[in-house]
Amino acid sequence: MNPKKKLKTFNVTYRPDADNRYNTKTVTYKADSIKEAEASFHAEHPEYKTNKQHYLEIHSPLSNYAIDAENEKIAETQTDNNNTTITSTTTTTTTMKKINILNAFKTVNEYVHSITMLIVGLIPLLLLGVVLFGDNFFLGNVVVYNIQNILDSMAGFVGIITLLLIVYFYNRTTNK
Repeated sequence: MNPKKKLKTFNVTYRPDADNRYNTKTVTYKADSIKEAEASFHAEHPEYKTNKQHYLEIHSPLSNYAIDAENEKIAETQTDNNNTTITSTTTTTTTMKKINILNAFKTVNEYVHSITMLIVGLIPLLLLGVVLFGDNFFLGNVVVYNIQNILDSMAGFVGIITLLLIVYFYNRTTNK
């Protein structure tokens, strides 16, 4: 049993009166291609073949994609009189890797958190270096001057309270 190749559907829309653009008619044809559908239309309406002024539009419905898939399956399984199988070219599909955007944000958040904790962890080390080795210790003087600027800009006692609040919230977040 050899199944026959299925024909696609094509809708040909035209204007019976070239001067009236609001009056259109649509005719449906079964054919293998758009060219065959157009040839069938011109066989029925030869006046449209010679006159290029007439409006002519050919549509291919989405159902033709399903027919193409069926015809491809038929071509793969079709056998000829010698019982040899006719095979068409095989198509390979590559699966795309699904990306979970939440995992991406989580990973970026973890990297930013780790880098921040590294920098914040260097602050006590640099302060200790300044106390032990003086102002010329690596970047310790920069850290000390920045802390002094924070305290000076917030009027002394308020600056100390602000600094204590920062340390409190830092300890609260790093203990988790």
